Amino acid sequence: MKKIAFLVFVLGTVLSINCVLETKHTIEAHITLDIRQVQEQAGTLLDYVEKKTDELPVKTDNNNQEKTSKVISYFQIFTPAYAETLVTVSPLAKEIADRMRERFTDIENLKNQGCVAENNRGYLELKECDALKEAERKNEIQRLLSDENKDRKALYKEIANLNKNIPDMSISKVESIYALERIQRAKSGQIIQIPENNEDFQKVKNSPLGQKLGDKCTPGAWVVVP
Repeated sequence: MKKIAFLVFVLGTVLSINCVLETKHTIEAHITLDIRQVQEQAGTLLDYVEKKTDELPVKTDNNNQEKTSKVISYFQIFTPAYAETLVTVSPLAKEIADRMRERFTDIENLKNQGCVAENNRGYLELKECDALKEAERKNEIQRLLSDENKDRKALYKEIANLNKNIPDMSISKVESIYALERIQRAKSGQIIQIPENNEDFQKVKNSPLGQKLGDKCTPGAWVVVP
């Protein structure tokens, strides 16, 4: 009788450990997928801002129901990571993206002139150029950058808030996601700031851009895209 009880205890312990490990694996899979969806959302949104696409899917009630079902499945022990779905944004994010889209051509022209650069925090910075020698033009450019950076900040805040269920999600995390995406999209002759010495830096260093930059690809450095 004691042997049977002992075997039942051992079996129960093994099953419990397996459940914990499976739950941990499932949770990590969900977190990884959630981060990937935020990254994909950044690509989709910037494609719209840069006029590569004409539509930006906006969340509907169906999306909210889908999100609820995902939260429920999150706590199911043996449920595999859910499949990727259409990347959408909130109505507020769409409004912000529309304003950024309207500025895109002007900002892109300033980047090509070397007057504006992308830093490694997801924002624009002013750089010395001939266009800034005229006081009126300089003020105009500064207002443009101020409006753009204000909208970028609002966008990052909105995205962080919508994804606050993801562990360690924050405005700074969203900033880094969009900064990396913009760095990777930079065109030849434009100025960018390399990420600091972290995972994003390694991604840039190991990318075709990093290979072209060679020794110039150092943490935090300002560089001109070859």
